Formats: sequence, C-alpha cells, structure tokens
Amino acid sequence: MKFNKKAILFFAICTLIFSQKPYRGAEYRTIENHQYGRFEIRMKSAFGSGIVSSFFTIKDYWAEGLSGTANWREIDFEALGQHTNKIQTNIITAYETHHVELHTLMYNPHVGFHTYAFEWTPENIKFFIDDQLVRNDENNYTQSLESGQKIMMNIWQPIWEDWVGTFDESILPVYAFYDWVKYYTYTPGTGNYGSNNDFTLNWLDNFDYFDSSRWEKATHTWTANNAQFVQENAVLQYGYLILCLTDNTTSGYSGDPLSVSGDKNNDKSKTLIVYPNPFNSNTSITFYLLDPEIIDLSIIDVTGNTVKKLMNEKRPAGNSIVNWDGKNMNGESVTSGIYFCLLKVNEESFKSKIVLLK
Repeated sequence: MKFNKKAILFFAICTLIFSQKPYRGAEYRTIENHQYGRFEIRMKSAFGSGIVSSFFTIKDYWAEGLSGTANWREIDFEALGQHTNKIQTNIITAYETHHVELHTLMYNPHVGFHTYAFEWTPENIKFFIDDQLVRNDENNYTQSLESGQKIMMNIWQPIWEDWVGTFDESILPVYAFYDWVKYYTYTPGTGNYGSNNDFTLNWLDNFDYFDSSRWEKATHTWTANNAQFVQENAVLQYGYLILCLTDNTTSGYSGDPLSVSGDKNNDKSKTLIVYPNPFNSNTSITFYLLDPEIIDLSIIDVTGNTVKKLMNEKRPAGNSIVNWDGKNMNGESVTSGIYFCLLKVNEESFKSKIVLLK
C-alpha cells in the first residue's frame, strides 16, 4: 500500500498528541448543522475543580476546510465543576471574542438534573434555566451568527486554572449525565412553544440508544485541552448519555446506576434568578421552592446594609416573582452600583449580585 508523506506525518502527529494527553474525555456532536431554533437539554453536570461539562452549538468551520478564528461562532452553557452554585453562559464570535456571563443559582448543578435552553433567532439569543429567562442578548455580535452550527455536549480538562480552578486527578473518574435533548425549529408566527410561540419541536432524543444517523462521537483534542476525546467515554446507558473523564489508561462508565436513577423524575429544585441584570429601572427576582417555606428577601449593598426589604412571609411551593424598582425603603432611587439580592429560606441563605446602571 502506498502512503502519502503528508498522511504519514498527520497520523504521526495525532499519535504524538494522544500519547501526551494525560486524560480521556468525550464529546457527542450532531452530524448536521442547525441554524436558529430553541436548543434544550436536561443535564446533571460533572463536579470537581478543573473540569468543564457543557451543552453548546458551534460552527464547525474546520470541517468546512476553513481556518482562522475570524470564522468562530459559538453559543454555550458551561458548567464549571468548582462552582457549586453557578453556571456560565457564553457567546463566542469572530476572532474567538468571548461574551461571558456567570449566573448564580440556588442549587448545585452537579447534584440534580436541570433544564438548560437557549433560543437563537436572527435578532437575539435568549438563555433559560428551568424555564426562567436569565439572559437576552440582542446586538451586532449576536446577529453575526448567520450560519448553521452543530449541537454538542462534552467533558474536558482545560489548562486554564484561573478559569476552572486547580485540577486534582485523584478525583477521576468523573461523569456528566444527559437525560434528553430537544431541538425546536424557528417558526415565527406558526409555532407552539418557547418565546411568543415562535418554535416548533423538530426532534427529541432520549438517549436510549446511539443514533448514528444523528450523532457522532468525537476523537480529537486541542492544545488547551488536557484530555483526548475517545469514543469509549461517550456512553449510552440506563437511559442517559454519560460523558466520562478518565485517566489515560481507563475508559467508559464504572459508576453506580442507582446514583442517577433517583433523579429521573425530579425536574426541579430551588432556583434563584435575577433578570434583567444589569438593569436601569426594574428587575425581577424569581425563586422556586420545592415546599411551602417562610422566606426573607432583601436587597443589600456591598457593605451588607439592608437597602430594601422586599418580602418576609410564607410562600407556597413553586415559582414566586418579586420586582425591585431600584429604590430604597424610603422610596428614594439608589445610586448606580453593585447590590445583592439576599434570600433566606429556613437555615439556608442564597445571594445573587445585581448591577444597577442609570
């Protein structure tokens, strides 16, 4: 068999890269591109400093034979394993320009399953957590996302400790669990779901089996990733897609099936969301309670002084929404700056930063 010298060099480089990577991760990606729509997943992210598990779309310009970060387009939910009450959203545009927001949650995303979704239209991109709007971007950079993207989930170990924290390989193996994923096409005026009923369900995958007509398991890596993606670490088992991060001598899922089965029908737990944030006139504070609880909700400043008491009463289970108009207890407008929403539920306290801009 005759080998092309460039092909030999390519395989040699791939072998060298693989041998140098200390860990094995996984990535699950659609074969086809999707342009506009609502992208939705139910997931339980991986816990541990130095780890990222994700749900996102990206323009696979490398597969199109293009080069250069001028072609970069991406929409992300990224769970950073060191945070027990936060999740990151990001929109990446030309020249790998990041537009990051870190959202404070009222729950640990690595403990239970939650639903994460974003709606991508020609005008804007909206992010939702457990059906609550947490971010809405409508500007020039969102409108630059004008071509199709692949849907992806992955787990990896970045080199950037200032972003993800210090990694301790003794925690391996770790796993991210995905219950289902849905894709809704953008059908303004004729849809039946999402914002203004502008979306129509196109397909649902419950991860009961590997649908090779829709998905592929990645086998690549890159310089900033300490893990090599291997197909064996994208496992479909117990009705879940399980993405595994392991050392470079083992692969696959070796956890207890009972560790996730109890979460199968538990769609919600406590949530705390402030939107819009930053704001300049009014913002809404939404919280979800599993059971009726006595709650205390206040706005405090950076020194811990109470600016305004918003609520102190027993609330029913489910969603509650409280508005803050940027005024203090005397009805006077407060100055621009950083404030905090402080929610106390029994013995627990939850705090979320609010930015007031005038």
